[in-house]
Amino acid sequence: MQRHYFLAVKLPDETKTKLANICNTLKDEHHFKTWVHPDDYHITLAFLGAASSEKIETLHELLNEKMMSKTESPFSLSVSHFGFFGNEHQPRIFWAGVEEEHCLYTLQKQVAYVCEKVGFQLEKRPYSPHITLARKHIESGHNPVDSKAWWKRYGENILFKADEVVLYETHVEKQPKYHIIHSYSI
Repeated sequence: MQRHYFLAVKLPDETKTKLANICNTLKDEHHFKTWVHPDDYHITLAFLGAASSEKIETLHELLNEKMMSKTESPFSLSVSHFGFFGNEHQPRIFWAGVEEEHCLYTLQKQVAYVCEKVGFQLEKRPYSPHITLARKHIESGHNPVDSKAWWKRYGENILFKADEVVLYETHVEKQPKYHIIHSYSI
């Protein structure tokens, strides 16, 4: 099976634990086909897809140079809301969102620039930072999912420091499914 890769902001263990506790409470009342393993929580910066080991090594070298130049410093992020992708009656993805932070958008643009320089074709959709918590809502009913009400009932503002970018390799047959290949300090 061909592996896929992506770059992401790694979340601190304490943040992952707090999100997992929220999800454990949600699971009792709201049903999704798959809940993301807490070790897989992250904020994607660039999805790369399949790649040769040579291309990944070139990317690693350029990212290492970029991060060593320290154009960014660690910065704070805050989990502040829930959201969904897809149909509001049966969303595909349930996620936790972070407050807009200029440093995160700047970091994403820098990472995307390096990826494109290596030859990766990145998504053209506007960047939407989030932490995927669950996939494929399976509750029956006709009421739309109300992410604001869910946040009010279950949510918790979680402040954390973004200080590490990681290159993940995907192993869909395992739990957790994302394995760190390289890590870069912000």
